[in-house]
Amino acid sequence: MSNHGTYMISVGVMGYNQEKYVRQTMDCILAQQCSYPFEIVVGDDASTDKTRAILEEYRQKHPGIIRLLPKAPNKGVLRNYADVVRACTGKYIAFCHCDDYWHDPLKLQKQVDFLENNPGYGLVHTDADFFIENTGSTMHAYHGKVHPDMPEGQVFDALLQGKFSIVTPTALYSKEAIDKYVNFDEFEKAGFLYEDLPTWLELSKHVKFKFLKDATSTYRVIENSHSHPKNGDRKLFLLQGHYNMKKHFIKKYNAAPDTERKFEIQYNRTKFDLAYKWGKHEEGLEAFNFLKREKSVTQKMRLKMLFLQLPFLRKTLRNIKKVYLSKTSMSHL
Repeated sequence: MSNHGTYMISVGVMGYNQEKYVRQTMDCILAQQCSYPFEIVVGDDASTDKTRAILEEYRQKHPGIIRLLPKAPNKGVLRNYADVVRACTGKYIAFCHCDDYWHDPLKLQKQVDFLENNPGYGLVHTDADFFIENTGSTMHAYHGKVHPDMPEGQVFDALLQGKFSIVTPTALYSKEAIDKYVNFDEFEKAGFLYEDLPTWLELSKHVKFKFLKDATSTYRVIENSHSHPKNGDRKLFLLQGHYNMKKHFIKKYNAAPDTERKFEIQYNRTKFDLAYKWGKHEEGLEAFNFLKREKSVTQKMRLKMLFLQLPFLRKTLRNIKKVYLSKTSMSHL
């Protein structure tokens, strides 16, 4: 079991004002059917609701298994993550944030079995279900639909190019690799907005990644949350943060020009779509002009750019659509 002490696995839990969900998160972790001993290390980031009180209740019920980091002023997600990781004593680390949960009780068992039997791999992640809270609907096996050809092994370039993503609660990775390669002070100095993507990018330069097709976890999509804002400016701000993270690693590791070009095209396509949706002419024009230079503009994008430049045309089109739908509805009465 190496020299990591009592526990083979450390499960990190992070939360902020999630009293509505935290019991489900803790219960799903405790329900894991795993032959490897595991601990739960919790970082509550100065919640102002009952989240910490609920976590304290669980700590008291499971002494020696659950550790709750000391109360402290709000740190932000990156520093909270770093502190939880440093407190973990297991050979492997898995995270489940307080608004997500694991629906497969064998998640940890499957993942640790793989890493124990496959030297050279340092991270294993799985498929996930997406629960859309405002509709109560679930998208099952997200990656099976969106990323059917999941890259494995050396995946640094594929991550940069956006060919796939890792759903955070599905990942389990080597604590030794984190300690050796991931520098959280570097992340903070670079101004990264969140913790998971830079961690995956750094690890992917040094260890191989494995994907398991089983959907083990449920990722909760909460409307107007930190990750899913309803504000266009906020969405563009988060996208810019995502861009800055990847550019940091492109420069740090001198990524191939073709990899950087594909990343820039993918980023500007996403930026253009967001700008069009939220009526942001300046940002849309920036992305459009870049894609035009790269000969990556479609006819549909040209039409959308026209609507961005002449918003009254878009408004007129919407009004025509409303009248048409109204008449269609009336004809069925």
